[in-house]
Amino acid sequence: MQAAPMMAAPNAISQYTPTQLQVLGIVIPGRPVRTDFAPADASGLKYTLNLTCPGDLFPPLASIREIVFFVLPGINLPADHGVLCYVQLTAAPTPSMPTTEPPPSTGFELLGAITPDQPSSILQTGWSEKEELIELSNRGTPVIVTIAASIEPLVNIQNLGVSTDVNNHRGRLYVAQQIAYDLFHFMHSFDTGAGGQGNMVVPQNIFDRWFKRFENRFQRDPNFFMKKRDEY
Repeated sequence: MQAAPMMAAPNAISQYTPTQLQVLGIVIPGRPVRTDFAPADASGLKYTLNLTCPGDLFPPLASIREIVFFVLPGINLPADHGVLCYVQLTAAPTPSMPTTEPPPSTGFELLGAITPDQPSSILQTGWSEKEELIELSNRGTPVIVTIAASIEPLVNIQNLGVSTDVNNHRGRLYVAQQIAYDLFHFMHSFDTGAGGQGNMVVPQNIFDRWFKRFENRFQRDPNFFMKKRDEY
């Protein structure tokens, strides 16, 4: 009698090999579900999906505020691993572009994560805040959207400050801190230093001005205050 073939444990990280046909999926409003992520390297832990606009996506890209990122049914992530989702926007090469320079690109930016406890998530794109993207869109330049996924230990995801549970108390505290920081930096930009060390002198209507600005930016990108900003 032949021995039964050895089977990998259901949660073994080795199940994520480059031969795995489909592991992840995304949904962009108004477009079909996409599950055709391709392995990005030999580890089987990194995947990419390229989308074109116009083509796969309807322009303008700035109108796409959310995407849904998920693990496909039947795919079990290891208990101590999750998936980070990144996105990069790159201008598609055109005859008018200089051949000696790389095309304009946003570089990869972290959108969010999914975990075994939360295998799907609605992620904010923030594309309406991208000045370079708006400029490309106004010129009618085609854009390549690269969705990148990386299977990582949960500790790495936690160290990046990525919240995967909106009902988590720590996640809500972090959101509150980011809003408070946004208000503080806005107020600090008006301080003339006349109050001396440890004091801040600002206009009396500073809160109303900040809240109006906050509302306007929130309508364009509900996740803007979670990102690092150099200007206020």
